[in-house]
Amino acid sequence: MAIGMLLVACSFFFLAYAAMRGESQQVDKTMFGDGSFRVNERVIGYLKDEGVPDDVLSKVQSAKNADGKNAILEVKFAKDDAGTGEQKFTEALGKIISAEQVEKHKSVFLTKAYQFQVSPFWLIFAYAIVTLGELMLSPMGLSLVSKVAPVNKRGLLMGGWFVATAIGNKLTMIGIYWSIWKQSSFFLVLGLMAFVMVIVLAILLKPLKKAMPGV
Repeated sequence: MAIGMLLVACSFFFLAYAAMRGESQQVDKTMFGDGSFRVNERVIGYLKDEGVPDDVLSKVQSAKNADGKNAILEVKFAKDDAGTGEQKFTEALGKIISAEQVEKHKSVFLTKAYQFQVSPFWLIFAYAIVTLGELMLSPMGLSLVSKVAPVNKRGLLMGGWFVATAIGNKLTMIGIYWSIWKQSSFFLVLGLMAFVMVIVLAILLKPLKKAMPGV
């Protein structure tokens, strides 16, 4: 089980490295035509650091479409038959701020909101690792509980295993930081959390073996 959790940690570290490669890309104007753009809370922070006025950022954050959905915040502007992501993003900005403000801040908006791209094979390989880790965790954990639990409490304790899984699912609320932290930092935190559990499982391994002779 410790090996399975170690594989999970490695998959997150792998994704953190892939994100770092993307974040290290230098964005220039020649990339805007084929690029995609998204403004989120992390980008808002970058724009504020670059000197974009608070009133402009406030309009970007609060702008809504006719159907009540966000007009810019968390909206992806990508190239398709209707135009490039750059054109769509610029048009959306022009609807909420003046043409003068668009012209003044357009370059920094496009640069900071640009979505870097990396090869999909990074994600495929990471999924392969985490899937292998999951196969070493969940089935083996249930098997362990079924073998060592008292017969009259086996169902209860197996239910306890699923309660632990439910608690883990609840902890996915950390996902709210996806649009706030750098993506590399997000995956790094997940990897460190998984690695802490590797250490915990490794520490518990010897006492568990002593308590389960012959299992």
